[in-house]
Amino acid sequence: MRVLFDLFLDICLFRKGPQNVPASTALLKICLLAYAASGLLVLVLSTPLQVALLQILLDLVLLAGLLYLALILHQHSARFEQTLTAITGSGTLMSLLALPLTAWIVHQGPQGDSEFPWLLILALMAWGIAIMTHILRQAFDTPVWVSALYALGYTFLSLTLTGWIG
Repeated sequence: MRVLFDLFLDICLFRKGPQNVPASTALLKICLLAYAASGLLVLVLSTPLQVALLQILLDLVLLAGLLYLALILHQHSARFEQTLTAITGSGTLMSLLALPLTAWIVHQGPQGDSEFPWLLILALMAWGIAIMTHILRQAFDTPVWVSALYALGYTFLSLTLTGWIG
């Protein structure tokens, strides 16, 4: 387990990429489950459970579907398993980092006077987009700006569509 944590931490720190992730269906399933569970933990702090479950499901379908389509477009569909594992494994770590910040924001309530936790969440979101850009750049073999457009597009679409559910 420590080896996997170190691998995904190295991806989050831009030291490794999706090519360093073992091609394993079992590992992909574990990462998908961890991604969904960690995202659900964050969401249920401020969202009803049924809504949070729908948002997580939509995010997973959107992530996997768009990733597969983009990999086909770039003629690298064989990289799907490793790339999705890298994104969901690193995404799990990012969600776990967001958990205490979200709890802090929820605890403050609507009358909270500190913008600091919101700034930290924003920084975490920017870091998450940078991580996805890093992963996609290597998976697609594209310049960083192309991968950044994909990462930003996915993030915007995911936040928009899941926001409609909530």
